[in-house]
Parts: sequence; structure tokens; C-alpha cells
Amino acid sequence: MGEYTSIEADPDDPASFVASDLLLSFWRPFAANDEPEEEQGYFFSSVLLARPGYYDTPTQAAERRQQSS
Repeated sequence: MGEYTSIEADPDDPASFVASDLLLSFWRPFAANDEPEEEQGYFFSSVLLARPGYYDTPTQAAERRQQSS
């Protein structure tokens, strides 16, 4: 996935990663290095597909609304 877009770790949750350009977020029950013997930490169990504007800050949302008016 990293070959196609920027993916960033969520600073609040080490088991989550966000590809904001694609409006995608990936989550797994825990970070892979928390329990190296547990395979579950190496696979994502949830994917969020968001609408445009989902990751906007309040300021960005206001600008988006103003532009569409």
C-alpha cells in the first residue's frame, strides 16, 4: 500500500494506520510488536472507508462548506 500513497501511524493508537489521501484507515487489535508470538497483531481486522472531509479539521471543514456554497 505504501507504494501507492502515504500511510501514517496514528499517534494516539499504535495499532492504527491512516492513508488519508485514499480516505482509508486500518486497525488491528494490538501493535505487532506488543506480543511477537501472537500472529493476530500482524493482520488488520478493520478497515474504515470514509467520505471526503472525514479527516478535515474544523477549519478545513468550514473552508470546504464555503467553497461548495
